[in-house]
Amino acid sequence: MPPKKKARGGRPARGKRGTGTSTTASRRRIPARSTVVEEANLSATDQTQSATQPADNKKEETSIQELATRHWLGKSAKWSEDLVRKITLIHIVGTGYSRSNLQLLERQQYFEQYLWPCYSRGDVDSEWLVMAILLILNEKFQLRLHNTTWAVFETEEGSFARLFNDIVKLSTSRLLLSPRSAIAQFLIVCFRSIETGFVRDALMPMVSISIWHHIEGSVLMEGEFKRVPQLRKFWKHVNKKYRSRNKDNMLKQNTESISVLESQRDFVPNLIRDFLCCLFPRHAITEIGKLAYCVKFLELLADVLSQLATRRFVSLIIEDFQVVELCENSPWNTAELLPPPQRWLLRRFKELKDRLRALFYFQVDSVTGQALSDDAAKSAHYQKLIALQLAAFMDFPQQLENMAVSGVDRLGEPSVLAELLEPLDHQSLCKLADRVGIRCHPAATDLLSANVVEDSPDRYYTREFIVSLFTERFRTRPTVADQVRAISAYPSETLLFGDQYACLCYPGLSVPKLNLQFLSLHDYLLRSFELFRLESAYGIREDIVDAIRRLQPQVTYDVSNVEDGRATNTHFTGWTRMALPMRSFDVTDVRHPRIGEKAPSLVRADISVDLTNYVESIVNEWDSEVHAHDVLILCSVLAKGQPGDADNYVVRTVRGCEVECRLDAKGQPIDERADEDVRQGNRADTGRMRYFRVLLDKHQYYSDIQQDSDVYASLNVVLRRRPQENNFKGALESIRELMLQPAPLPDWFSSTFLGYGDPAAAAALSLQKQSAGSSVYQVEFGDTFVNEEHLRASFPSYDVELVGGVFAKPCVIEFPGNAELEEGHQVLRVMHKPEMDMGPIELRGRRENILRFTPAQIEAIHSAGCEGLTLVVGPPGSGKTDVAVQTISNLYHAHPRQTILLVTHSNQALNQLFAKIIDLDIEPRHLLRLGHGEGELDSDERYSKAGRVDSYLERRSVLLAEVQRLADSLGLGTTAADFAYTCENARFFFISHVRVRWEQYRRKVLDAQPPDASKIVEAFPFVRFIEEQLGHPLFGSNSEDEENADTGKLADTAYGCFRYIESIFDELADIQPFELLRGHSERSNYLLTNQARIVAMTCTHAALKRGELLRLGFRYDTVVMEEAAQVLDIESLIPLTLQRQPKQPTGNTMDVGSSRRRLKRLVMIGDHNQLPPVIRNTGLRSYANMEQSMFTRLIRLNVPYIELNMQARARPQLASLYRFRYHDLGDLIPNVSERAFSRPNPGFLHELQFVDVGDFGKHRGESEPTSHFYQNVGEAEYVVAVYQYMRLLGYPADRIAILTTYNGQRALIRDVLERRCGWLAYFGYPAAVSTVDQFQGQQADYILLSLVRTKNVGHIRDLRRLTVALSRARLGLYVFARKSLFESCFELKSTMKRLLANGDCLELCNQERFDLEQESTQQRETVRVEDVKAMGHLVHKMIEEHIAYDNHIATEDNSDVDMADSSDSSPDNAVGID
Repeated sequence: MPPKKKARGGRPARGKRGTGTSTTASRRRIPARSTVVEEANLSATDQTQSATQPADNKKEETSIQELATRHWLGKSAKWSEDLVRKITLIHIVGTGYSRSNLQLLERQQYFEQYLWPCYSRGDVDSEWLVMAILLILNEKFQLRLHNTTWAVFETEEGSFARLFNDIVKLSTSRLLLSPRSAIAQFLIVCFRSIETGFVRDALMPMVSISIWHHIEGSVLMEGEFKRVPQLRKFWKHVNKKYRSRNKDNMLKQNTESISVLESQRDFVPNLIRDFLCCLFPRHAITEIGKLAYCVKFLELLADVLSQLATRRFVSLIIEDFQVVELCENSPWNTAELLPPPQRWLLRRFKELKDRLRALFYFQVDSVTGQALSDDAAKSAHYQKLIALQLAAFMDFPQQLENMAVSGVDRLGEPSVLAELLEPLDHQSLCKLADRVGIRCHPAATDLLSANVVEDSPDRYYTREFIVSLFTERFRTRPTVADQVRAISAYPSETLLFGDQYACLCYPGLSVPKLNLQFLSLHDYLLRSFELFRLESAYGIREDIVDAIRRLQPQVTYDVSNVEDGRATNTHFTGWTRMALPMRSFDVTDVRHPRIGEKAPSLVRADISVDLTNYVESIVNEWDSEVHAHDVLILCSVLAKGQPGDADNYVVRTVRGCEVECRLDAKGQPIDERADEDVRQGNRADTGRMRYFRVLLDKHQYYSDIQQDSDVYASLNVVLRRRPQENNFKGALESIRELMLQPAPLPDWFSSTFLGYGDPAAAAALSLQKQSAGSSVYQVEFGDTFVNEEHLRASFPSYDVELVGGVFAKPCVIEFPGNAELEEGHQVLRVMHKPEMDMGPIELRGRRENILRFTPAQIEAIHSAGCEGLTLVVGPPGSGKTDVAVQTISNLYHAHPRQTILLVTHSNQALNQLFAKIIDLDIEPRHLLRLGHGEGELDSDERYSKAGRVDSYLERRSVLLAEVQRLADSLGLGTTAADFAYTCENARFFFISHVRVRWEQYRRKVLDAQPPDASKIVEAFPFVRFIEEQLGHPLFGSNSEDEENADTGKLADTAYGCFRYIESIFDELADIQPFELLRGHSERSNYLLTNQARIVAMTCTHAALKRGELLRLGFRYDTVVMEEAAQVLDIESLIPLTLQRQPKQPTGNTMDVGSSRRRLKRLVMIGDHNQLPPVIRNTGLRSYANMEQSMFTRLIRLNVPYIELNMQARARPQLASLYRFRYHDLGDLIPNVSERAFSRPNPGFLHELQFVDVGDFGKHRGESEPTSHFYQNVGEAEYVVAVYQYMRLLGYPADRIAILTTYNGQRALIRDVLERRCGWLAYFGYPAAVSTVDQFQGQQADYILLSLVRTKNVGHIRDLRRLTVALSRARLGLYVFARKSLFESCFELKSTMKRLLANGDCLELCNQERFDLEQESTQQRETVRVEDVKAMGHLVHKMIEEHIAYDNHIATEDNSDVDMADSSDSSPDNAVGID
């Protein structure tokens, strides 16, 4: 125990009354004024014992709540070091850094209400305070509260820099390992938030070139200076700042400044030295804390190396300090004696060590950031080997003669290099190491005196270890392409059921992370591939476990060897819809490898299953839901124990396969496109047996054969998965193909995509102005503007000049160039774009835009019309879809030869968007909808490939009939039928007859000077054909009209009629290939690649069909991505790479990049303030940040975006709940004045109401029947009662939705609805009973929202989920929750303040009716509902009245019928019947 410190008065300090000093602390004789280092170390002796004894959570919660109430909740914070020390030692350190206690303190606003106010005043200098802030901040970041946490530091300039410097000082103290781990965790969060300005300003000096001061010798630095000459000047400039320290006349201010610079320079190297010392414990079993710290620090180093900005100079320090090599030789890398609870730390240490090595040797230039190709990486490696040979020849020509003359390739083999170094003794080996920049002593030597270091790596620097340093440094490593080829897209049993499965379980997670920046495209793809593979494996494992549990595997024994007791077979006694025992599995075809490869080129197998014992519905599912290219999972299951046991089986093998085709009983492939009768016949032939031909993964098969293990003979279960969950293989193969042959991104987008360069460089408006320079540029807006007034209002900062003086649609706007803007000329020239006149015949009804877009929407449409990247942030109800539709319409008409690719995340969103596109002025033949969701499209037309082909053929018949009619009108007699036989004949007819007659007419009549009106009318050769189409005379009814007619108009009419005729033959020319192509697939593929101009698909379909689209030569110029914030990062990239880049012509000197000419625009529309993509695995979502979308990442990188600022969905008072999430969200005027928005909600005093729900009888708030399955009976009953109340008032059921935040509550509400409303048909069911996450993208007039939780706020603290929950309602929102809990949540404070503005008790006007008008100014009679029971009594009374009224009406109807039968002539019968 450290000696007692004395207080300032010289006497030992004593605990004072009322300061919160605990009796436990005084019994342990903790000094009152000791430092956090001493007391944290002192408390650590009890940490293990305290952590192993489960604390009384209720008691801890009560104690923390009492401290919060007494010291900071509702009070001004008064600093007390004793209080902070007590909380830290007893409730945090004393419980082994219990996360439950940290979360309790965080929920009690310990940071916001106490720690930060005390720290921000600047008059408290306490290590206890810094340590407490550090621990609570880490917990906030663990809860993913980054945005609200960083916002605290934004309010006070320089506050984070001061805190960071205090944490740096704290790290230099003799801290125990747990506080050091907390510092490492804080640094991890900081390095992942480097886009935040004040975080970046604090971090970057710590990883600048000044840290090279700690590099031993000059070999490594000289190598970098020689490779990048600019670095030498930079290094000299930095060193000048430190040399002034030796001057005698240096000012004190400069001394302090240099001290700060030195602390920044030494921070990271000293942390690495501390880490290296912890790599070598004396007793591994008793020093688990060191292992935990090493794991955390390895994670930190991996994060540093994964971003170019932080990697640039740290990588050389890691190389000089030999971090990778020392980790490889650390006892932690070989220790296997730890108890089971800690073994996951060893596993994670090894995985992070391997990840650190992979990042360190990744193919990228750390200084310049240039990605290295395979050839460039090999060339750089060979240069190092040549330098080693040269050093060996210069210093040891005799001993290392063989090395000097050896081939460079052989030196890269570790065994060969070790053998060549054998002649050197230890001293000579060290001399050679110095020549090539390899240390021969540890970098942590100067820290051996520190208390934290109990052992030194110095004793590990033997000759053998130095040789291993040589072999590791100069090893020839496989390229990225070589590594990727060996990875299977299918998961194996090792990943699903072996030790690797621990990487799917947090905190044992050791996976790559998705950052804002990536080292290269290969780095991005490699991380995405691994994460996507792990996410798919997580779902596959759950499906396998569930299926095998239902199959109930059981051991069967050989009767002849019952005494022996050996199992001979596994028998399945259960059943499941998704999995079947296999009757047989045979590998039937293994093809020879391709040239340069080792794996077979193709591996086929046949599978048979018996469905005899299954009901017809399951048989039909296997017949209808297993198609070609579907993925099946094959398992080898070995039963053990009894069927009822929890672990009565072992999954020995898991392999994946792709269905190639179905087979008949004779082994012949079945055509799935055959008629239903043929398919039924094939099924009848096979009976209940089903046969599948599948393709195995060739690389996995080759690996299995190499290991001499016949794993395929033991496969006995085949599993199918639901289609929406079974798309992983296509995505993984697309990513792998991109890694092997990466498709270049557009040159304007590549740097921005990786997170480097100027964030505004790729923005469309910036790119357009840059390419236009000082000249003007034009953008076609089509029918975007309703009228001239709308046009002028859309550009308030410009003067609008109408060319010709009249506004007309479609219009083109000429924007000023940079030179004109600099001169102050803010003038827009608006021109009319003439359309092709078809004369008096309209090909189709023209549909013009009637929406009055806001200026922000116009800016988004303007940007999307330019080449480059356009990001549009659309708050709820702001018209994101309308902007996308108008953008597509403008691009379609402005660029007739370009193709637009429309992509969304879900089929539902794609169909909603596509349905609006159908209503535009767009040729239906140019629209194509790919994917299975086309069947759900609400349209009479079919827009799938098959539907479009059929429509083309139907259109062909219609047009050929028109050709026949035209030929008849020209009097061609019997030959007229031949001209309308085929499209080719029609083309010949047009050239030889139609065009000839027109040219003669044009030369003799139209070109005559002066033109004669009578001749124009009389000589027009197609007058009969046109008049038959119109049904009335073409040029007028009499000759007098012809004489007085305007010859110009007559000529225009003639020209228009010919254009119409010409358009018929042009369309037939487009249809002609469908005559020549007889196969359905050939026609479909031609349609896709040559005819479709707007192609719509989901991101999943793009990943599945990428290979096919590349083979077909699919091309497009624009990508419009809706729901972009809900699309995974990698799923956003794949749609950009669906086309091959053309080869550059030989001798082309233009270094522009072909991709610039191919993909011209990327328009991404979404809302990053709402929920991100769905990731099932919590660890991958929280730790690896896999839920990140490209849209969100680009916005975090400060890429310019356009935010729509007017919402048209909700009442203004409802929009105020989420308005704070956006910059300047307003309300559209029509919504404010609309009748539905101006009248109150009938039966409710308020349109927005928070309802405080207390305990309901024996149900005390939330319950958890199973893990994470939260329910709240009181809220469920309350919500259903309010729904019944609304229905009794006449509210339509389809306008009400019930939402909740948990699946358990959704299930409970459905049960309560069935029980309360099922007996009376009048109630019906609401439009939706859903979770908030599932309801994103939808809306309802009235929302009843249940928040469920009463002990913990839960995931509604995520402001993105809160935004979705509060923005679904249009007219009424009623929130049911526990007020005391949600009111105390810091993140929800502003929202709760608005929600509670109308009180926390439901106020009703039960005398009103929905179908009766109620003026807002009219006095309303209200009823205050106190609780659930009161609401139940009210509804029960209303139900009785409703039933009594119905019975009364029914009785009157019956009596009226009787009276009508007895006295038909009575005059009162009419009234009675009425």
